[in-house]
Amino acid sequence: MNKEGNKKNMPNKHHSKDLWSGKQLIVGLGVLYAFIQFTTAARVYALNYLDNLVTGVGEIISDRVIGWLVGFCFIILIISFTKYIIQRGWSSLRVVVSHLLLLIPITFAWYVIFVTIALWICNNIIGGCEQNEADLFYSYLINMSQLTLVYILTVVVTYTYYYIRLDNENKLQQSQMETMVLQARMKMLRSQLHPHFLFNTLNSINSLMDIDVKKAQSMVVDLSDLLRKVLAWKDTQKVPLGEELALLKRYVDIEKMRFSEDLSVSWNVDHQLNGIKVPGLLLQPLVENAIHHGFSSNHLHLAIHIEVFKQNDQLVLRVKDNGQGFPPDVNQNIFKQGTGLQNTQERLHTLYGEGFSFIVKNATEGVVSEIVLPIKKM
Repeated sequence: MNKEGNKKNMPNKHHSKDLWSGKQLIVGLGVLYAFIQFTTAARVYALNYLDNLVTGVGEIISDRVIGWLVGFCFIILIISFTKYIIQRGWSSLRVVVSHLLLLIPITFAWYVIFVTIALWICNNIIGGCEQNEADLFYSYLINMSQLTLVYILTVVVTYTYYYIRLDNENKLQQSQMETMVLQARMKMLRSQLHPHFLFNTLNSINSLMDIDVKKAQSMVVDLSDLLRKVLAWKDTQKVPLGEELALLKRYVDIEKMRFSEDLSVSWNVDHQLNGIKVPGLLLQPLVENAIHHGFSSNHLHLAIHIEVFKQNDQLVLRVKDNGQGFPPDVNQNIFKQGTGLQNTQERLHTLYGEGFSFIVKNATEGVVSEIVLPIKKM
C-alpha cells in the first residue's frame, strides 16, 4: 500500500486535540446557560403564581430541561462557527455581517426545535398542554430578545476565550524564543571568553619558561585542572559562587607562580554566600585586568584584594589593586579596551538586563572593579 495513502488516512492528532481544545469554554457556557434556565424557571413559576395559572411544576421543569439540552447544542454550534471565523482571520465587518445574517435563522430554528420537542413530551408524556403550535411565530417574537442575548453572549465569551488563549500562547512562544536567544547569546559569549582566558594563561606560562622550567611545568598541570573545570561549565549559565571562587583561586595560583613575590593576593569572602549562583568565569577577567594593567616601572609589586559580601539583598564582588591605574582616555572607555571586560559586561546585561551594576574605575591608588548583582534574581 502507498505510504502517502496511509498518511492521508491517519487521524490528525493535532486536529483532534484542537477540536477539544475549547472544552473548558463549552462546559463553562453550558453551566452558565443552565443557570439562565434556572432563573427562567423561577420567573415562569412566579408569573404563574401571581396570575393564578395552573401550569404544573413538572411542566415548567420539563420545559427548562429541554430548553437547556436544545440550547446547549446550539451553543456548541455557535462556538464552532465563531472559532471557524477566528481561525480564518476574517475582518471585523465580515464577522459582524455574518453573525447578523445568522442570528435570526439560528435563534428561530433553536426556538422551533425546543417548542416541537416540548409540546410532544407535554402531550404524550405529561398529559396535555395549554400552548399549541398555532402561536409559534408570536411566541418566538416574545422570546427573541432572550435568545438573541444568549447568542451574543456566546459569541463574545468565545472571542474572549480564544483571544486570551492566543495571547497566552504568543507570550509563551515569545518567552521560549527569548530563552533560546539568551542561551545562544551566552554560548557565543562563553565561546569568546574561553579562548581568551586560555591564550592569556598560556602566555603567562610562556613567559615563565625562560625563567623557571619546573614552575612552568607545574603551571601546565594547574592549567590542565583549571581548563577541565572551565569546560565542565560549557553549557551552564550560572555556577555556585563557591565553585567560581575555587576556580579563581587556581587562576591566582598560576599568576602568583609567574610573578612570584611581585604579586600578592588577599581575600575577604563571606563564605555563607557560596551557594548563590553567579555566571561562570565572572571574576577571572577582573583579576586578569588588574594584573595586566597594574604592573609598571613605578609599580613593581602589585597587591590585589578580592572582596565578596552581601549588602542590601545584593551580592557585591569587588577587586582592588594598588597598581598604576588607567590613563584618563582609557578609563573613560574601559569596556571597549579588551575582550574580558567587554564580554563580562555583555554577559551580565544578557542575564540581568538593567538589574546589575558593573564599574571599573581608577581609585586613589590603583583600580577598583565592582560587580553588584541582585540576589533575588539569581
